[in-house]
Amino acid sequence: MHKPILLIILILFTILSGCSTKKSLPIEDLPSNNNEWHPKEVSPSSFEIEQIVKLANNGMVIDSPFTVFESTIQQVRSDWGEPDQIDEVAGGSYATYKERNTVFGFNQDGEIYDVRFYNNNLRELTIEEVEHEIGQPIDIRKNNQESIYVYELKNEIELKMIFPNDTKRLGHISIYNPALAKAEQYVLDIKGNSNQLSDKAWKNMQNWRDQIKKFTVEHKNVYLNGPNKKRVALTFDDGPDDIITPAIINILNDYKVKGNFFFLGTNVKLHTDVVRKAYESGHLVLSHSLNHIELSKLGKGEVEKEIVSAGEEIQSVIGKKPAIIRPPYGETNEQVVSVSEEQGYSIVLWSIDTLDWSQRESTNIVDNVVKNLRNGDIILMHSDSDKTETEKALPLMIEALEKMDFEIVNLEDLLNIKAYQ
Repeated sequence: MHKPILLIILILFTILSGCSTKKSLPIEDLPSNNNEWHPKEVSPSSFEIEQIVKLANNGMVIDSPFTVFESTIQQVRSDWGEPDQIDEVAGGSYATYKERNTVFGFNQDGEIYDVRFYNNNLRELTIEEVEHEIGQPIDIRKNNQESIYVYELKNEIELKMIFPNDTKRLGHISIYNPALAKAEQYVLDIKGNSNQLSDKAWKNMQNWRDQIKKFTVEHKNVYLNGPNKKRVALTFDDGPDDIITPAIINILNDYKVKGNFFFLGTNVKLHTDVVRKAYESGHLVLSHSLNHIELSKLGKGEVEKEIVSAGEEIQSVIGKKPAIIRPPYGETNEQVVSVSEEQGYSIVLWSIDTLDWSQRESTNIVDNVVKNLRNGDIILMHSDSDKTETEKALPLMIEALEKMDFEIVNLEDLLNIKAYQ
């Protein structure tokens, strides 16, 4: 072929190719597919912000299945095990899982209202990038250490982006549900009556009940009752002995329900087989101090001795040190709370007093429970040697509770606290 002809063919091919090729549209102008923005090219930082917001709208953070809508700390414990630490704050508690880079805030009912996520990769994100991707926050809260950028998401939950002031890069994020965080404390009045008390004794008891309820509200580590759910706990003080306590254990075992025994350290030493039987039957073996004396009237060193010695006696039998204590007579104060916390204990009192130590008839013991029963009640009984009527009342009480569709659980499950250290 002659060169002029070949040149003409090449020119024509180039012109035709150019006419048949459309100019590409900018990516931003491409139609979306089902309202999703897949084609848009984004930087790694932008992609992480998009992921954070998407999860946050579902109440979640990265690498966690738990939400601030319906998850509980008990579910977290079941799936992830015990947290590395729990910090008590006004109105709630925070459980830290270091290896998971996650912290859960939960209320008295165990409902998770705050999920915080920490990860070094978050530090790649700057304030400018966050504002560019999701806009201006509804609020910026500042202190000496950090700036908190608050974004309101669907269902009125908040996404908080926390920037340390020294770096202005993202330190951690928080998904926060104000409705659960601000839930009022569910603290019950203490119920139970006896016709064997004098007017003066009854008045004193009523005054104490009012005062201890107020004290409980003000102290996170002190409990009168559990959450507002159809569950209750049966508790027994002052044992063990070699007659009534074993009988109570057998009744609980026969009905396949769990009990909570607050044993005196001095009695533990005398009846190790009974303590071991209670523990091996699946009931909780907890502390009622070493001797049955008012801890609130002792000096700090004496309070420490009562708590530590009782724990050591129990540990010597079952191999575990309890993490729950009930002070004798329910008497407590700031010092008792402080020492208990230092020694790893929560204080658990009661919301129904059967008064099996006063009006001892089995009918009155059962009536004090059935006629006063509410969600989350902690029921006080005794298991020392003169409580034959309590032994008689217990089967009737269990049957009545089950007929009313109440679940009988141990204190660890009722309160979402550790039974042992």
